[in-house]
Amino acid sequence: MAPDQRLRVFVSSTLDELATERAAVSEAVLRLHLAPVMFEQGARPHAPRDVYRSSIAQSHVFVGVYGEDYGWIEPGASVSGIEDEYRLAADMPRLIYVKTPAPRRDPRLAALIEDIESSADVSFRRFTDARELRRLVEHDIAVLLTERFQESGVGPETAPPAAIPVARTQMFDRDLETAALTELLTDEDVRLVTLTGPGGVGKTRLATDLAERLRPVFPDGVGYVELSTVNTPDLVVDAVARALGLRTSSTWRPLADIVAFLRTRQMLLVVDNFEHVIEAAPVLADILAGAAGVTALVTSRSPVRISGEHAFALEPLATPDRDITLDAVGHYGAVRLFVDRARAASGSFTLNEDNLPAVVEICRRLEGLPLAIELAAAKVRVLPPAAILQRMGRPLELLTGGARDLPDRQRTLRDTVGWSYDLLSFSERRLFRRLAVFTGGFTLDAAEAIGADATGLAGDDLPSWVDDVVDSLDGLVQSSLVRQVSKPAAEPRFRMLDSIREFALDQLRDGPDWESAHQSHAAHYLNLAVSVERVLNRLAETGLLDRLETEHDNLTSAMGWFLDHHDPESALRLAEAIWVFWWLHGHIDEALRYLTRIFEMSEYLTRRGYGRALLSAGTMSLASGDLARGGPRLERALLILREVGDMEGIARAAGPLGHLAVVQHDFDRARPLIEEASRLSAQIGDDWQASIHHSQLGTIALLEDDHDSADDEFHAALVAAQQVEASLGTSVALYSLALNSMARGDFTEAHDYLADGLSAAYGKGDTNSAPLFIAALGDLDARQGEPERAVRLTAAAEALQTPSGATWLAAYVLPWPDDGPDAESLRRKLGNITYDRAGRQGAALGLDRAVAEALAT
Repeated sequence: MAPDQRLRVFVSSTLDELATERAAVSEAVLRLHLAPVMFEQGARPHAPRDVYRSSIAQSHVFVGVYGEDYGWIEPGASVSGIEDEYRLAADMPRLIYVKTPAPRRDPRLAALIEDIESSADVSFRRFTDARELRRLVEHDIAVLLTERFQESGVGPETAPPAAIPVARTQMFDRDLETAALTELLTDEDVRLVTLTGPGGVGKTRLATDLAERLRPVFPDGVGYVELSTVNTPDLVVDAVARALGLRTSSTWRPLADIVAFLRTRQMLLVVDNFEHVIEAAPVLADILAGAAGVTALVTSRSPVRISGEHAFALEPLATPDRDITLDAVGHYGAVRLFVDRARAASGSFTLNEDNLPAVVEICRRLEGLPLAIELAAAKVRVLPPAAILQRMGRPLELLTGGARDLPDRQRTLRDTVGWSYDLLSFSERRLFRRLAVFTGGFTLDAAEAIGADATGLAGDDLPSWVDDVVDSLDGLVQSSLVRQVSKPAAEPRFRMLDSIREFALDQLRDGPDWESAHQSHAAHYLNLAVSVERVLNRLAETGLLDRLETEHDNLTSAMGWFLDHHDPESALRLAEAIWVFWWLHGHIDEALRYLTRIFEMSEYLTRRGYGRALLSAGTMSLASGDLARGGPRLERALLILREVGDMEGIARAAGPLGHLAVVQHDFDRARPLIEEASRLSAQIGDDWQASIHHSQLGTIALLEDDHDSADDEFHAALVAAQQVEASLGTSVALYSLALNSMARGDFTEAHDYLADGLSAAYGKGDTNSAPLFIAALGDLDARQGEPERAVRLTAAAEALQTPSGATWLAAYVLPWPDDGPDAESLRRKLGNITYDRAGRQGAALGLDRAVAEALAT
């Protein structure tokens, strides 16, 4: 062996024409952890022939790469240096590679190549480019090493390899993951699969199951490397060698031993618990580069991040809805795992109708995390499921005392999360703590707002973490402490499992960031609400209501923070911005509770703020149908807002009071209120209100049987709404136009207005207006001789209508006339069987199909 104890490969070629090819050969040799010997003329103060003779004498493998040039002939020599090198290497393995095509090849080189090709003891190959050459050299030397040097005793001795751990528990509900991973691991183009996920999700359990399943697929079996007890990345190579049963020699580096051992094997190499030695990733890369028949399955809380990696995120077990029956339990791995571990803890445990709800709720609270479920089920020894559930206010405190053969970091759920937390960088730990303020998940923008908060700092004082929130968040996702939960086409959204968030909250509470993180969170969601207020009031943006529903928990958390910290003005501003969302998505009771708290904190409110709080509470009361509270609150609010000169507030109070007067047929009071609201709204640019005011005046004309004036006002309302893309105003105007047509007896025109209104509402995602339009279209069908269709649409509308949605258009329009055929007359006309069948069909339609049928004429 050479002085550095590495196998040496002498590379012979001409210096002028094959520089790229020489570099490719050198790279191939280095990838095999061998030493390339590249002769360069003039590199030493000796005659060239003496230099390359000495180098060849210290080498073990000869590689010749030839193109068109025969090379330089030293004075006094009869052959060139490349031919002399080839002859001098006669006693060692010779691998010859000839570049083609070579139209201007020197005849002397052509004669040498012909002689080489006819030799029986030389490996001869042709290549076209450097990339192909590198692949051929790497493959040929690998085979040569196995066949010649290892058989000669060069390389590591072996002992029995490490056994695959025997599973302690049965595995549940992983059939889909097993199938997908099996397909990956048996794909010849896949060399590395990393199974990622949070601590306790079952990565090791699944990996050991896959190892046993796939053992017959790999001719040389499975190697299992356990790294949980390895303290530093430097020790990973030794751990892999021990797991493979290699006794390394002092003349070989351990990694070279491993590569030499695996080079000719077809094996699955399972490397478990890699997250805390992630800096050793290049070791895996070197093993896979040098051993073409090895496929690696790695378990880690974060990806390894080397070329060719296929990361597979393992999700928690499926959890059922709360109303699951005993017969359906078998479909949910979380419940099956709980029952299995509970029976192991207490042989008398039986899942029954009495304890099923508690078991299901435990699994739901623990979000299907297998380790957490196992720890909870173990408590059955001393507590029934209902008692366990009662004590689950802080799961990290309850879930302790795992099996003694578990690693120390998994004896309690807190230790499991803490293990991952300790592996984070400073900036990742800081962001992790601050992200705990989110409830129900968060977007990237929200994470940046909370994570990069640097209150009180400026200029050079700004710490580095202000700019690296995205990198830190990426690190948390890679470490499986934060999950990306949105679909690829949607805005990226992230969340923590509740058990992980509880740990993060504890860390935040114990640190200096508790106040600043929560204040940043509340400020961010106030800014979000204000930014969407204008389009929300008009329902002008499709999907906006759903977006706010996704942020509902964060919005209410912000509201609670403001109120708990005596800031009702900020809470009121938030409430004013999202009142339409509260109304349309069934949060009216919640809204009234917050608004009541706000105006009851009058000592912290300005006079204007108090009037605005009463205005918001009164408007929401009217929306809920509570006229007895809504009217007086609005009257008092109007007085205060006139007193302080709040034009916008006056307009928003006068409008609802005018509509209330319309409903009460007090037109003399209604007109001036509506006209005042209309005038002030125009002055302040609150243009979406103009359409509503026209519709209110049209409603007065309709009630006075002045159908032409009503038609003019409703059309003016429609034009005003369409000019500013106000979906609410459009729905009110079209519904009102249909009412006016009905009053005139023009059913065809009424149908057209209703169809237009339904299309507009559905297109904007207004799920509360749609059922009212569908019900009205059903009534028209009943009046026009389509009883079965009428029953279907009426049943569909009833199934789709929510209590809050029922008051939506009712707050702006008159009720639909009820002088058409009633249910009993339709039943008599159709017969019980047909009537009931049509009703069942309609109730099962759902929104999309109900809209399609209502519009199909």
